[in-house]
Amino acid sequence: MTLDEQWYVLVEANYGITDTKWRLEEKHHVVGDRSTALSRAEEICRTWCTWFLKPEECVRTVFETSDTSWLVELTTERWTESDDRAHTLKEHFRVTVARLVHAKETPPAHPPEKKAGAIRRAFGGGR
Repeated sequence: MTLDEQWYVLVEANYGITDTKWRLEEKHHVVGDRSTALSRAEEICRTWCTWFLKPEECVRTVFETSDTSWLVELTTERWTESDDRAHTLKEHFRVTVARLVHAKETPPAHPPEKKAGAIRRAFGGGR
């Protein structure tokens, strides 16, 4: 498979009060073509949930924002004993189908080189 034939489904979740703190949560490599990736993305829209919500307790609203992306809103209601009332919690995430166009592996980390003679210099030895 060549690089331009690699398809992914990306899941980004918002973790902030504003719309500025998006984080890539998952990358799903799809074996197949664009239509396979689109099918996988639609499945993820119907099933994925943030780590702190239970899928069975959420109402899910899925918006198709383009041919290859969706915005999913999750809504749940919880009763809090301290307030003695229900609270509605809303979260949202994005799902996008993407074709990989460039990838470079992270170079391996190496320990720093030891400086020769550091101990000798500390005791007034040579330079």
